[in-house]
Amino acid sequence: MKASDLEREQILDYFAAQMAEDPVVHLEKVAVERVGSVLHHIWDVHCKGSRWWAISNSLNYYSQDDFKSRDVALTFHVGLMVRIASREEVPITEEAAGLLPRAWRLWEQAIESLDSGREAEDFQALGVRLREVMITYADEVADDALGPEGEVGPKAADVVGWTNLLIAHLAAGPSSKQLRSYAIKLTRETWDYVNWLTHAKNAIAYDAHIGVAAVSHFLSTMTAVCLRAGTGARSRCESCGSYRMVTGACMRCGWHDPNYVAPASRQLTEEELAVRLAKPCVPSSDISTFMSPDDYR
Repeated sequence: MKASDLEREQILDYFAAQMAEDPVVHLEKVAVERVGSVLHHIWDVHCKGSRWWAISNSLNYYSQDDFKSRDVALTFHVGLMVRIASREEVPITEEAAGLLPRAWRLWEQAIESLDSGREAEDFQALGVRLREVMITYADEVADDALGPEGEVGPKAADVVGWTNLLIAHLAAGPSSKQLRSYAIKLTRETWDYVNWLTHAKNAIAYDAHIGVAAVSHFLSTMTAVCLRAGTGARSRCESCGSYRMVTGACMRCGWHDPNYVAPASRQLTEEELAVRLAKPCVPSSDISTFMSPDDYR
């Protein structure tokens, strides 16, 4: 299959980082499969002493000694990605969550009690914790510079007031009218729902699950609004106008952003590696690769 030079470079860079001792001698894109709304590119990668399937999204590699068929490798890959995505964890990247660290930490703590809840009082208590999440968010974004000069800002716990000021600041102008309207309505509805849950004497488990999902979506949306404001024109190729910008490079025409700075990657320590290697594995008669969501980073 046809592949751009940039796509090939990304695969080569990935294997150079993962397997520096076993260099790539040949690679070929062999298939593109759509699963739901996600496109997965499958590569046949020959290294000097081994052979692999490399599959996006997200990019990971699987030994062809373990997975004889690319279809089996893709099935395993998709299942692994679904398991990772379905976990009750912060639904955005660690770097993005760093914009609202205290609010996300409290949200994670709140959902720990979700599965153990049995009575209406348990679900009301969860509502109280979710309310505290939103108040903490307001405290994190509160800044007198958001309001008109000389005027006193909203009260510390005024989630709606601080969000309105933040949205007006980050999404100004006619082109962001719909975003402002959506974010303002989302904030009000989420805040009202959480407050209702704290007093709902007939609350059931589904009400609590909806509250957790609603607050998660609210925090994710506000995080995305902050990231959108900081992205600006760099999210679009200055050469061809494409939005297919990946790590500072255009996937369509190959243009490179001279101002792009790659984020620092986290390497496992020797202790972390030793702990992972010491974990017992349960072999399969069909697939000999041992991998769980905990192994994927």
